[in-house]
Parts: sequence; structure tokens; C-alpha cells
Amino acid sequence: MKDKVLLTAILLAFWMNVLGQDKPNILFIMTDQQSYNMMSCAGNEWLNTPNIDKLSEAGYRFDKTYCANPVCMPSRFSLLTGHFASDVDVKENTNHSYNALKVKQIIAKGSIGNIFRDAGYETLYSGKTHLYGTKDVSEYGFTIHGMDPYDGPAIYAENALQEIGNGSQKKPFFMFLSFMNPHDICYKAGWDDRFPDGLTPAKAAETARLLEVQKTLSETEYRSQIPPRKANLSPINDELPEMVEMGSLSRDWDEDLWDLYSWMYYRLTESVDAQIGRVLTALGNSGLEENTIVVFTSDHGEMNGAHGLILKNKMFEEAQRVPFIFAGKGIKANYVDSSTLVCNGTDLLPTLCDMAEIEIPKGIPGISLKPFLTDKGQKPDRKYLITENYNAYQITDKRYKYTIYELPGLPETLTDLKINPGETINYATDSSYAEIKAVLKKELMANLSERGLTPLPEDRTIKNIRAIDVKNRASKKK
Repeated sequence: MKDKVLLTAILLAFWMNVLGQDKPNILFIMTDQQSYNMMSCAGNEWLNTPNIDKLSEAGYRFDKTYCANPVCMPSRFSLLTGHFASDVDVKENTNHSYNALKVKQIIAKGSIGNIFRDAGYETLYSGKTHLYGTKDVSEYGFTIHGMDPYDGPAIYAENALQEIGNGSQKKPFFMFLSFMNPHDICYKAGWDDRFPDGLTPAKAAETARLLEVQKTLSETEYRSQIPPRKANLSPINDELPEMVEMGSLSRDWDEDLWDLYSWMYYRLTESVDAQIGRVLTALGNSGLEENTIVVFTSDHGEMNGAHGLILKNKMFEEAQRVPFIFAGKGIKANYVDSSTLVCNGTDLLPTLCDMAEIEIPKGIPGISLKPFLTDKGQKPDRKYLITENYNAYQITDKRYKYTIYELPGLPETLTDLKINPGETINYATDSSYAEIKAVLKKELMANLSERGLTPLPEDRTIKNIRAIDVKNRASKKK
């Protein structure tokens, strides 16, 4: 009897392994702070991203992709769980103010790493984490292989893909590679007061290297590499300082600083593209490419001078929209989708589950994009997309974007991307837009009410949020 049970167990393990090999490998590549238009394949003539371009040519690029929240931790939480950060009572970067119990409950049952690990995948992670509840992503279902977010993910992929290609691993893999750049633009192209002595050597290294490159250029060469200033330099009308307080000091910059900032942002993007190229080359050399789905995106964008602003955390296109590319067997190649409304944070998990024939968790707001990628099955009809920020919620139907801010008086903005793509005009008080605004507001508030997020608070400024964070941190120490 014991022998029969043992034989059954061995056969079961064998067939599970065989079936597992039929599953596609997943190679997920993410950059940090790369806006949707920061790719030469998107028509940007001021930088060269041959490796991202190659991936786009091989696959399907969603051009109308928004992040769930235009800042690191909330966006990454969404990418790894399919949930908004507001589901755990937080919408900003913080190590203290989130609901730890809710985080544990969500990631235990529904993080992408745990889901794929339970489905028989080897779940591997290298690079930047920056997540609620953990530093090493183990609770999210991944095994960490180095936390250097610069060359680390490329080095790891080169070694690991070669080993896997040589037959060292029988399970399908989900490899999550999280690169830092072009996020180093946060150090203001070397003009930050902390640079270089107040930053760790790792954080200062790429900026320092590029500043040395800049010194070798003639004035003509340097100027030829600087993109023109944004067309939408003006603040949106009825703007309140609290709407844009992060990154608004740049409105006092002179032309030299703006030039260097833009030059550096473009060069940092090219730098990370080269690292991505190493990963794609390693995949090609491994012999695993045929059965691997490659996904590329970024956690959020960068204002880079739009409205006179820098950095992220703004409810404007430049900070909200990101690249989103899928490539692999069965996925349409060299296709740019400019009409489908997508959120990388909420749609990634259901899409990859569907592609791997894994049951999609219930109760998440995202949709599977598989019918678009493969041109098979019923394509979901999404009329509205809802996103959030540390002090705002927004709804868009592709043309119009309605935003309500959690500030005194609950101020609103309404932009029309067809008439005013630069979002310099706020139509919220324009009577000719009253009906459109009413429809969008009704849909947004109904969604927030259903999720228990109303009534909206009126004190979510950075100052108040940081005060709450300090209070919570002190409370936890007691």
C-alpha cells in the first residue's frame, strides 16, 4: 500500500512538472520614473532607446497606459497585487502609515508572486523593491536575488537565464527585474544639495558618470542633445499650491538648469535602456525566448518641465502615463494600441494570470488584456479608468479627466485632452462642460463610496501627511 501511495506521488509530481513546462515563462522588466513618451519608438527624436524599441517591434505596445498612482510605493503595490494602495489606507510613500494587517491579507492571498508560486512557478526577483510591509519581497511571494537596482538586475538575469537555459531548472519562471533609472533624475542632475557627498556612492554614480560625459561635449554637441522646452509650461488655471507642491520649486529655475535637467533625464533613460538590452540579449542566448512572455513598463512618469514642474505625484499625463509593452509567443507583433484605456497597476496581474491560464483572483478592479494581445476572445469594454494620488482621485474616459482633490473645499479640475492635450485649461467651472463633469463626478464618487473611501478628507497636504506619519512612527516605537 505504501509503495502504491509513493508511486502515485512520484507520478503526480512528474506530471505536474511536465505540465508546468507548458506554461510560459514570464520576464517582467520595470524601470522607475520613465514617462510614456521617453522612448524613441514613441516618436521621441531626442533620445535613443534601441532595446526598448526592439521589444516594441516584437510585441504589442499600449500607448494609453496610466499608472495606478504616480509615485513609487503605491504604484508598485498595485503592480504586485492588482489593488490600489488606498485599499490598505495609504496613497503615498511611507514605511509607517499603511494598514499592515490589510497588506498582509492582500499579499498572502493575491500578490502576483504568491499566485504564480502556488501555480508551480519559480518566482525570482532582483533590484529595487520599495514596497509596503517588506524589504526583501519574500512576503509577496518572490525570492530576492540582490537589491542593487542599477546593474544588479542585468547581472542577475545574465547569470540566471544562462543557468536556466542549460537545464538547471525544470519549473517555469516568473522573473521580476526592477531597475532604478531614470529615477536618479530626482537628484536634479547633480544640482541637489546632497550631491555627491550626501548620497550613497551607488545613488551618485550614474549621475556623476553622465556629468563627466557632459564635460567632454563641445557646446554645440551639448546643445544638440537638449530637447526643446515643453509646450505646456503654464500652470493649469485655478491651480492651488497644494495640488503640485512636490516638485514646484523648479518654476524658479534658470534656463541652464532646465537644460541640464532635461539632458540628464534623457541620458539616464538611455542608460537604463542599455541595461535592458543586456537582459534581452541574455534571454535570446539562453534559448528560452520562444516560451517566454516579456513585459516592460515603469512605475510612474516624470513631469520633466510640463507646467514648469519636475518629479512625479501629479495628476497630469507626463507623471501618470507610462510605457507598457508585451512580447512573446501568440502576442501580436509590432502593434501600437492608441485607443485602449489601460492601467498597468491593476491590469498586469489579471493579464498575466490569463496568459498563464491561472485563475484570476476575484475582487480586483483590473481587466485581462489577453484578448487585445492575442486577438482572441471577447475584448473587455472599459468606459472609465480610475486612478489616485496622495491627495486626489481621478476618472478618465480617454478624452476627459476629472480630478477631485482632498484639500479644503474639495477643489476640482476637468481637462479635455482632445482640445487641450497639454492640460493647461481647467474646464471644471466652464458651463459648457457641466454635463460632462457631472457624469464623470457621479461615476467617480459612486466608485469611491462603494469602496468605503467617502466622505473625502480635506487635509491631505504633504505637510499633514508627514505629520501623521511621524505620529504613527512614534506610536509604533512605544
